Amino acid sequence: MKIIQTTLFTILSIFLLALPLASQAELGGNLASINQEQKTFGSTLSSSPQTGFTIYTQAISPGLVLKEYLTTNANVFAITWKGPSLPNFQVVLGAYYSNYLTALQNNPRAIFFQDDNIVIESGGVMGGYVGRAYLPKQFPAGMTPANLQ
Repeated sequence: MKIIQTTLFTILSIFLLALPLASQAELGGNLASINQEQKTFGSTLSSSPQTGFTIYTQAISPGLVLKEYLTTNANVFAITWKGPSLPNFQVVLGAYYSNYLTALQNNPRAIFFQDDNIVIESGGVMGGYVGRAYLPKQFPAGMTPANLQ
């Protein structure tokens, strides 16, 4: 029985780790990566141009909404999420995923990580999660974390 459980766990782990490879939109990514993510998830994508940046809103699963903020150079400098489930952080955070794992070890219920390059905040209760991750050095002029919706 133990061998079967271990085998099933290994297969499931490999499958879950391979999922992010099909989708490359991530913090620090670009517009092409968001379009690829939209195709992979079969989600609804809309955009809202603002002064100095554009917000791309993606409805992923029932109720889960990602907002990805792109500079005029089309670089993703911030991502917010809200919904009944959490996003796939390995996909959403990309190269910054290890920062998330560090924060998760410190407090698995309310994630907070901050250094000179990135801020990650995530919390909520089952069925009602919210969060954001952003690259403070890449914010467009006049934009602050308070502007993230």
